[in-house]
Amino acid sequence: MRSIRTFLVVVLLSTICLVTFVAVMHGYRSSLVEAEDLIDRHLVDLGKLAAVIEKTHDARILDHYSSDIWFQLWSEDNTLRFRSENAPDKELLPLSPLSDQQLHRVSYQGHSWRVISREFDDTTGNSVRVVVGVQESSYSALTEGIILESVLPIIWVLPLLGILIWVIVGVGLKPLHRLAGLLGHRKSDDFTVLNREGYPSELLVLVDSTNELLNGLSDAFEREKRFTADAAHELRTPLSVLKINLHNLARNSHIDAEDYQALINSADRIGSSIEQLLSLYRTASQEHSSNIEVVNVTKIAREVVASFYESCLAKDQKIELDADSVSIKSDPIAMTTLLRNLVDNAVKYTPEKGDILITLQPLSDKTAEMDGIVLRVEDSGPGIPEDSHKRVFDRFYRLGGDQHDSNIIGSGLGLSIVEHIVRLHKGSITLGQSEALGGLCVTINLPARENPVH
Repeated sequence: MRSIRTFLVVVLLSTICLVTFVAVMHGYRSSLVEAEDLIDRHLVDLGKLAAVIEKTHDARILDHYSSDIWFQLWSEDNTLRFRSENAPDKELLPLSPLSDQQLHRVSYQGHSWRVISREFDDTTGNSVRVVVGVQESSYSALTEGIILESVLPIIWVLPLLGILIWVIVGVGLKPLHRLAGLLGHRKSDDFTVLNREGYPSELLVLVDSTNELLNGLSDAFEREKRFTADAAHELRTPLSVLKINLHNLARNSHIDAEDYQALINSADRIGSSIEQLLSLYRTASQEHSSNIEVVNVTKIAREVVASFYESCLAKDQKIELDADSVSIKSDPIAMTTLLRNLVDNAVKYTPEKGDILITLQPLSDKTAEMDGIVLRVEDSGPGIPEDSHKRVFDRFYRLGGDQHDSNIIGSGLGLSIVEHIVRLHKGSITLGQSEALGGLCVTINLPARENPVH
């Protein structure tokens, strides 16, 4: 069902048409019965009048008879004694006794006639039979005309009735449209309750349920924010202490170098997870939507590439930035986090003496005031199998636990955070194989928007 309003108008009009049709048919049948009774009484009166004409022999009365009415006078021996000019000169009724008071239908001159036979006494005391006929089409046309005149106004008024129903239903659905408009234009981070005033009792249940849901979501998001922020900040201090103690332990004890490195790697992994959790918190929709500004993505990309220069130098990697000057309305922290995670993954999983290419181009969108951007990060690493392209965006998922047994420290949150930021911008992210370098190619399209979060 696409529209409640359309459904109600169609159903109500259909019901009105059906009820009207049934009422008209019932009225039509009742009118026919009443018309037949009327014409029967009229025929009896005409028969009495014909008997008077025969007694007085006043032929001038015949001039007042319509062409669709005729009569005959028959003697007791079935001899035609008198008739109107348009009456047949022979017996048309089926064989029946003179006392038959029933009406008959006969065919005469190509028309159907309703005929009645009545017995009267003439001036001499002899019995005469008066037969009066009237053309059926005369009174059936009159009856149908009356019914049509009653039905046609109903048919003509149906369009007007449809418009009135459409307007009335629209007025009745206004509170529902207002509620739908409030919910439809509400931002994803707006959990304020709805005002209950102005809604009918049928919608108050929905408004109250929606308010309960909004309150629950607000509490849940607030708990998630507090937990992520508090947990990340609280873990930083003991982790720093742990690293210092490990360093002191290595200097003052004869700890095995391999065991020491394993402990350091574990600590670094915990530190990486903490930093990623903080990044996830900073890019939450509530935090993101409150820091929107015009961001020079090219400038951020240069800064991110520069920050990884030492890591690339240590692995003898070649990193290249091919960027046009592009800007977009976004949160600077979110854009920095997105680029850092992509470049960090490329540097980590690209082997020594490998190549990394970062491309920034404007996304052509003539309908927007500002172009979006297309970001590609390509490397010469092992890539990601096609059947795992969707799973790598799951939180804490790492391909094979550790890519190509390199003991690379990671938490499995990098691509999940990237995908989260792209979704906040209503953009798209795809994984594929780099045609230029042969490894992974991450392509991100971020459209231009007045406000990326709705």
